[in-house]
Amino acid sequence: MPRVHRMRTLTALLLFMVGISALQATGALPTPVSADNTLTIQLVRTVASTDPSSASGSVQINLNTGQLTIDLNQATPQATYTATLLTPSTSSTLQLGYLFTDSNGAGTLQVNLSPGTYVGVFEVSKLGLVQYDSISNSFVIGSTTNSSATQSPTSQTATQSTQTSNSLAPNNTGHAILQVQPSSATIDAGAFAKFAIHVGDNSTADVFLVARGVPPDSVAIFTPNVGVANPDFNSSLTIVTSADTPASSYLVTAVAIVNGKELTDTLNLQVLASTTETSTTSTVNVSSATTLSMTVRTDLTQYHPNSTVNIQGQVTDSTGSAVPDASVSIQVDAPTGAEVLSNGNLHTDSAGTFLTQVNLGPSSSTGTYTVFTSASKPGYSSTTTRTTFVVGTSTTPSVIIKAVYAGDSAGNPTSTFTAGQTIWVWVVIQNIGSTFQGVVWIQVRDPNGVPVQIQIHIATLDAGETIKDGLGFTLLGHATIGVYTVNALVSDKLISQGGTFLASSETEFALIG
Repeated sequence: MPRVHRMRTLTALLLFMVGISALQATGALPTPVSADNTLTIQLVRTVASTDPSSASGSVQINLNTGQLTIDLNQATPQATYTATLLTPSTSSTLQLGYLFTDSNGAGTLQVNLSPGTYVGVFEVSKLGLVQYDSISNSFVIGSTTNSSATQSPTSQTATQSTQTSNSLAPNNTGHAILQVQPSSATIDAGAFAKFAIHVGDNSTADVFLVARGVPPDSVAIFTPNVGVANPDFNSSLTIVTSADTPASSYLVTAVAIVNGKELTDTLNLQVLASTTETSTTSTVNVSSATTLSMTVRTDLTQYHPNSTVNIQGQVTDSTGSAVPDASVSIQVDAPTGAEVLSNGNLHTDSAGTFLTQVNLGPSSSTGTYTVFTSASKPGYSSTTTRTTFVVGTSTTPSVIIKAVYAGDSAGNPTSTFTAGQTIWVWVVIQNIGSTFQGVVWIQVRDPNGVPVQIQIHIATLDAGETIKDGLGFTLLGHATIGVYTVNALVSDKLISQGGTFLASSETEFALIG
């Protein structure tokens, strides 16, 4: 089910405030209650709410300290809610954070508001649908001369609020969420199903995505599969089946690794027996799962001497599934070429992830450090990759591929294409070293592993710059139907001129007909 977003323009919200004020005057709606510098606002279930009719909620604000508390009672048990303050001054929302209910449907969220004037409507949503509204409010945090709360029926008050820059300091930063929508789908063998992936965290967090329980002779494609929640990260999961995928009901688990913590959400995929029409028009060629792929990155891109570097990675197979108990070797070389870490005893966990650390001494060399990694497992072909990080500053290029994905010409991620359609591969590259003119390489292999496209693009990256580079190509009508693998690489110059590959990453897309 698609998310439902409540959208109001500034004018509409101000008219809403005027109407609310009139209703409050007649006693039809509750008015705010202010006592001992604490403002209490009732939350009311919306007409579209899917929560129990007995559910209730409230907002309490300490006008001196700025502490804001949202309470829900008898709401949906074990659910995740998003709280916002819809503000007319910006025609947008202040994200307050996430509220998690227990088995009784009770939950509490606490955040701290910065000093200033606030005007707006509180909303509490679940799965993108607004469940609770408040009346319109105007209040001042941290004012010694005016600490009382007032209603906000006029545009004059709204204009006043634009003069103050308001920010939030969430207290529940330990919580992160993973949501997959819809929760189920039914397709014929040889067809595909798409799901929306949302990861939320109250702080900036690295995200790895992987799947468990992918049906046989199928592939799971996350577009993209890595990124940063700041505080949100959105992706899509496409499960592409083949005519050989057995008809059955499959429970597929989406796994998000958020700053080293594992989050899961499950979906039910019902695969029906392949029909003649499907097998001739939509059947894809899914390669075997014996090829390993690996992603590795550090928790930061730049460090000071005497710091701890956390190195985290993930190993998957060619179906996009996590590969547990794979053997991983890591070597870290300093800018001088000296080896500062060699660990060949790592193994991936059930989510296919691994983690190790490098402790930098106080006299560590400054410059670019290189992390070399390899993964192997009996029955699979081995794989290697690498990444870099900088200690202090670097006088040489240090490039990281932050993301790579297939999409359209506007940069929107897309995992499925048809023959003759232009396919764009987008690469997000960060240079944490010195300025250089580099080369972005894109190599595309068909479902049989045969290279079908190689493109290069010269790009200049300034020190500290992040660029998003796109390369487009077309697969003609005779192209093999199936799952294609994309290799994205960055070198400091053309290889024929003695260039060296600095970073690499992979993604996949499906050609469906």
